[in-house]
Amino acid sequence: MKIEKDWNQRSSYELIQLFQDKKQPESVRNSSFYALVIRFRDDVLQKCEIICKSYGHDITVAEQITESTFSKYLKNGAFDFEKSNSKDVDHSFRLYLYGISQKELFNFYRNEERKKKGYYYNGTEKIVEELPNISELNLSIEERIRIEAIKSLPKSHQAVYLTYSKYEISGFNLPRKLQKELREYLGVKQNTIRTYKKEAKDKINEYLRVMKITQNQI
Repeated sequence: MKIEKDWNQRSSYELIQLFQDKKQPESVRNSSFYALVIRFRDDVLQKCEIICKSYGHDITVAEQITESTFSKYLKNGAFDFEKSNSKDVDHSFRLYLYGISQKELFNFYRNEERKKKGYYYNGTEKIVEELPNISELNLSIEERIRIEAIKSLPKSHQAVYLTYSKYEISGFNLPRKLQKELREYLGVKQNTIRTYKKEAKDKINEYLRVMKITQNQI
């Protein structure tokens, strides 16, 4: 990572302002960001090593968390010195980065726990638009009724119900990428998707309720 000497000589405050000003040319924002990385990376890495060590993780994890910390700042950088309790910009910005690091470490730990339990999304998840071809020869009556109920749903509700049925894990949200793809595919907001999901479940449960009433009357 190399930048012109002039950028390394600028104050942290100026670099932060230039990077976070989206009206600046991309080349200016990039140079400002890289100058900040060069200036603060060792501090963040050292802090990450201390935190990771307390959790039993090695330096490899610390390096990973450090990289994800700056990646997160690159994507959502919103440091506001005016809201800090320190008069030193460098000190305040370090604390800001440390805060991101702690969140990234928590996300890392949470994903590791998911992997251990088999609850892990790997990015290959895709929208399920319709039921797969299933032989109904060995299915129970309830399973057949459920299939008919799903087939009776509008295509939008089918996609939501089937996608959630395949990928939803208790206590976890669907991957953000998959949620976004589902919203774009249906052309709706997340609240509408939640409504579709509830309506689909209600209709399927109603089919099953009617089936049980009918069986009890036989």
